Amino acid sequence: MKISKKTVVTVVSLIGVVILGVKGKSLLEKRRAEVANEPVAAVEKMTIPVVYAKEGELAQKETFLAQLLAQKSIKLSTKLAGFVEKVYVEESQFVHKGDPLVKIDATEIKSNIDALHATLKAQQNDLAVARSIYNRNKKLYDVGGLAKEKLDLSLVGLNAKSSMVENTKQKIVQLNHQLSYLKILAPFDGVVDTVILHEGDLAAAGKPLLAMSSSAEKLVFSYAPALESKIKKGAPVFWKDKMVGEIKSLYNTSLNGLNAAEVALHEEIDQALGTNLSIDVMTQKVQGCVVPSDTLVHKKEGVFVMTYENGRFTPQPVSVKMEVENSAIIVPCTTKPLAKGTEVKLSSLPAYEHVEITGAK
Repeated sequence: MKISKKTVVTVVSLIGVVILGVKGKSLLEKRRAEVANEPVAAVEKMTIPVVYAKEGELAQKETFLAQLLAQKSIKLSTKLAGFVEKVYVEESQFVHKGDPLVKIDATEIKSNIDALHATLKAQQNDLAVARSIYNRNKKLYDVGGLAKEKLDLSLVGLNAKSSMVENTKQKIVQLNHQLSYLKILAPFDGVVDTVILHEGDLAAAGKPLLAMSSSAEKLVFSYAPALESKIKKGAPVFWKDKMVGEIKSLYNTSLNGLNAAEVALHEEIDQALGTNLSIDVMTQKVQGCVVPSDTLVHKKEGVFVMTYENGRFTPQPVSVKMEVENSAIIVPCTTKPLAKGTEVKLSSLPAYEHVEITGAK
């Protein structure tokens, strides 16, 4: 029987398909066996440090630029004009309260005092005579030998002489008091800043002779009116992270639209007067449940912390009362461990079934 060419081609094709099918099955079974023998992939684990909240206190501070000044700074002058006779001090010299600083020539006042003393002596002699006349007239009047009018006239003369004596004494007292104006004394312990007039210069009344400042220091700083409710008397003041004083007074006047406050220092600051210093003023203090700032997760729904219990983390909503640097005070407080890390990492914690924690015991 003659086989056609078409039949041969068909048979060959079927044989090829059968062979490919057998080989494909063999490869598939081999691959299944390889997959079955491969190790199972490990479930991904998360490791996160945890901390506990603790009771504590946080303080909020505002930074200001303050100027170091003397507590007292004055310019001394004389009430009376005169030539400068003596200057007892030099610039930068420390003086104690009551030390002599400058002496003004007192020749004219002393001459006036001497003249008044001579006048007083003459008036006292006249007074003695007037008293003697009155006493004599009084005896004559008592025995009926003198009219009442003449006795009264002698009494008027006696009173007039007595008044003149008292007036002269008062003038002498006043001039002696003026002598004290011509000797300028240190009003407090301090340092002589500037000597303005020198020996031989004419000192005019009310014009400065020298300037001095106290050794005690203070700080003065300005702040915006918007901070007025936060700046309080008695608020602690810090310089270089050390408490150096507290706010003593709030000035009623303003400069360039800014309020001003004075700081009383507990100790001297080793800086030159007039130096500008960066200070921190405590404006608020809150006590409560303190946690690290990197335990907080901020979402549009609010602020959360991730609490750990039974191997899982759960977000707990909280309210932040104060946040300063790396710490915050939250409400309500919790005794459970809190996850600590980036907000992205904290947000993903609830999705993990297995979380390994570190840091909590």
